[in-house]
Formats: sequence, C-alpha cells, structure tokens
Amino acid sequence: MKVGLRTPSFKKSFKARTTGKYKRKLKRMVNPFYGNKGMGWIKNPSRALKNKIYHKTTFSAQSAIKGTSSLLAGFFYYCIVWPIKWIFIIMFAMFYFIFWAAFMIIKYMVQGIVWLFVALYNGVVSLVEKIINANREDPIE
Repeated sequence: MKVGLRTPSFKKSFKARTTGKYKRKLKRMVNPFYGNKGMGWIKNPSRALKNKIYHKTTFSAQSAIKGTSSLLAGFFYYCIVWPIKWIFIIMFAMFYFIFWAAFMIIKYMVQGIVWLFVALYNGVVSLVEKIINANREDPIE
C-alpha cells in the first residue's frame, strides 16, 4: 500500500475537470449507483476499503502545494515517523537474531552434553559387560 505523496497524473486530472454536467446527468439516469455517496461500499466493499485506506494514507501534490497541513503531515511522516519505525524494526530484528543465536548456542551445548553422557554411559556399560564376561567360565560366543 502506498504511503505519502501520490504521483500526479495530468491526464486524469484534465479528464475529471472537463467531464460535463450533461454527461453526469445521463450517467445518473442510467446507473442508479452513480453519484450517490456510499454506493461503492454496496457495489464492491473490498475495493471501497482499499480506496479508503489509500486516500487516508496518501496526499496529492496539489494539496501539498496549497495547504500546509498535508505538507506538515508529509514532513512529520518522513522526518519523524518513518525513521522511528525503521529503528524499531531494526531493533526487533537484532533482538530476534540475538535471542535466536542464544537459543541455538544453548541447544547445541545441551545436545553436546547429552551426547557426552550417552558416550560415558555406553563406555561404562561395555566395561561392565567385559568384566562380567571375563569372570565367566563358559564364554558366550
């Protein structure tokens, strides 16, 4: 989803400004959904939701030139919010990597200790079996 300044399209803005009153009246007579507020939610809710989010998160170049509110919002976003957002993302990634690395180190240390105890246990068991078999009178073949 785009955030920030919308790319201006001169072709679309010219088309919107030159569409005549009679053409709109004709469309309104033919299409009952044309020109009424909120009809997009009935016709295609997912598209209406995407458009709502798009228009809330972006601003036009014309409004940025005209009013200072969008300019201040753009300044606030790009100079304050965006860097802080990326700082938090990087910090989260670093902590995640550190915890993951610590977990893997502990995992392999425990695995090594378990293998050591298994090897010691097998050595002791084989030693005991040799001692028992050495004292037998009839060796088992």
